[in-house]
Amino acid sequence: MKMSVLCAILVPLLAMVGLTHQMDADIQTMKQLYKNTLDGYDTRIRPINNQSAAVFINTKFTPQSLLEFDTSEQKFSMLGYFKINWVDEVVRWDPTTFGETKEIKVPINEMWKPSLIILKAYDGHGVVGTSTDLAKVLHNGFVHWEPEGIYSVVCNVDIQYYPFDEQVCVITYYVSDETIRTVVLDHYLNVDMSEYSENSAWTIASTRRSRYLMYNTYHIDIEFRLQRRANFTTFTLIMPLLMLAFLNICIFLVPIGSGEKGSFSITIFLSYGIFVTIISDTLPHNSLQVSFFVLFIVILLILSVISVFYTIIQAKIVAAVGDKECPWTIFKPGRRAKGPDEVERIKDNKEKEAFETLPEQEEEEEVYTWSMFLEKLDIVLFVLFFIVIITTTAVFFWMLLRHASRDNPEPEDPSPTLAYPTTTTATM
Repeated sequence: MKMSVLCAILVPLLAMVGLTHQMDADIQTMKQLYKNTLDGYDTRIRPINNQSAAVFINTKFTPQSLLEFDTSEQKFSMLGYFKINWVDEVVRWDPTTFGETKEIKVPINEMWKPSLIILKAYDGHGVVGTSTDLAKVLHNGFVHWEPEGIYSVVCNVDIQYYPFDEQVCVITYYVSDETIRTVVLDHYLNVDMSEYSENSAWTIASTRRSRYLMYNTYHIDIEFRLQRRANFTTFTLIMPLLMLAFLNICIFLVPIGSGEKGSFSITIFLSYGIFVTIISDTLPHNSLQVSFFVLFIVILLILSVISVFYTIIQAKIVAAVGDKECPWTIFKPGRRAKGPDEVERIKDNKEKEAFETLPEQEEEEEVYTWSMFLEKLDIVLFVLFFIVIITTTAVFFWMLLRHASRDNPEPEDPSPTLAYPTTTTATM
C-alpha cells in the first residue's frame, strides 16, 4: 500500500524532471545553432563561397495603400513592403543535428544585406528597412526579408487634362555600392496588388516593373499609372462653373433701366475669381503643361470681363444720350408693308367713303434712339455669348472625355530573369 502511494508521487515528479531536461536541451540546441551559424559572421563580405561570382537578389514589391498624392507639392507616398530573397552560402546547417530546426529568425543588421535605396526620395532618406527588421533564414541558406515602410518619391505631375488626368509615378531602387559583377538585382514577375486597399481620390489603372542598367548597377522601376476619381470634382467645380457661365449671359436680359445690371455683372465676375482661387490651391504651380480646365476658366473669365465692361459703357451711353437719335440703324425694324388681303378689306369696308373723305395725314415716324439700339444689341450679344459658351464647353468636354476614354495598353506579363537560380523565386 505504501509502495503504490510512493509510486503515484514519484512518477509525476520524474516526468516533470524529464520534461525540464528535454526543454533545456532544446534551448541549448537553439543557442548552439545560433552560435555555430552567426559567430564569426562578417557582414562586410558577400555571402558566397566564390567571391568572383555575383549574388542573385530577387525582389517583389507589394503595395498596401496609397497614403498621399499631393499634386501641388508633387509628392507620392505609398505604404507597402518588399519581399527580398537571396541565398547565403555561409549560414547553412543540417536540421537533423539541431532537433529538426529548419529555419531561424535573425536581426537583419547581423547579416549581410543589400543596401536598397529609393531614388528620387522626397525627403532624401530612401533606405529600405530598419535595423530592427527580422530576416527568416532556412537551413539551406535561403534568406527571406520583408522590409515594410512608407516610400515617398517625387512624381512629375501632368495637369493638362485635369480633372480627368492620368499620372505616372515611379518608385526606383537599386543596390548601393555594388556593381553587376557583385550583385544581380531583379523583380520577379509583376507587382503584387493582392493586398492593396483602394484610395478614395485615385485609382491605380495599371502597374509595371522594368529593369535597366545605370552607373554599372541594376535599377528597378515600379511604375504606377494613376487615374483621378473625377466625380467629386465634376459635381463641385465643373457643374457650378457651367451654371455660373450660363448665369453670366443673363446679364444681357436685364433691362437697362432696372439699375441692377451693373451690380449683377460685378457679382458674376467676383464669383469667377473665387473659382480661380480654389483651382490655384489644387494644381501645382510649377507644372510645365497648361491645364485645359484653367484655359476654360480663363475664357469664361474673359467673357465676364467683356460683359462687365459692356454694362458700364452701356449705362454711360444711356445716361448721356439715351433719348437722342441713334445714327446706327442696323437693328432698326423696317416699316411693315400692307398685304393684298388688308387692301381688299379696306376696299370692301362699308366705311370706304368716309375713309376716302379723311384728310391725308402723314404718319409720324418714331425716333430710333440710343436706348432702343442698346436694347437690340443686348439680344444679339446674348445669342452670341450663348453660342460661344456652348462651343467652348463642348470642345472642353470633348478633349477631356476623349483622353479619359482612351484605351490604356495592357500591362505586359514579364517573365523571370533566366539568370536567377530557381531557389530565389520561391514564395515564403
